[in-house]
Amino acid sequence: MSRQLPGTLLLVLMTLAGAALVAQQPTPAVAAPAAAAAAADSTVRPGMNAAQVRAAWGAPSGTRTRGDYTYMFYANDCQPACGIQDVVILERGQVVDAVARGRGHRYDGVSSSPVGRTPSPTPSTPNRSARP
Repeated sequence: MSRQLPGTLLLVLMTLAGAALVAQQPTPAVAAPAAAAAAADSTVRPGMNAAQVRAAWGAPSGTRTRGDYTYMFYANDCQPACGIQDVVILERGQVVDAVARGRGHRYDGVSSSPVGRTPSPTPSTPNRSARP
C-alpha cells in the first residue's frame, strides 16, 4: 500500500498542475463575432436608402438636398486635417457615393475621394457664356 501512495500522490499533483496551466491560458475572444457584426453594420453600401444609412452611421450632423441629390454629413476625427466631414451622397434616395474617413465609417463602394488620393487644386475654367 505504501507503494501506491506515491503513485497516487503523483497523479493528483499532475492533475492539479494541468488544471492550473489550463486556467492560466487566455480564453478565446467571445466578442470577436460581435465586433465583426458591428463593423458590418457600420458599413454604407451603394443602393442603401437614408434610413439604412442612419441605421449604419447614426444621425447625420447635417443634411442638404439639391434636386435629386441628398448629402448627409457626419462628423469625423480627421476634420481638422481633412477639411471636411464624412459625407454620404444619395441620388433619388439611394446611395451613389460616400467619403468615409472617420473611425467606424466604412463605404463599400468606390469612393470619388479615396483616402490615398493626394488633394490638388482644380483649375477654374472661364465661363464661356459670360459676356464682357
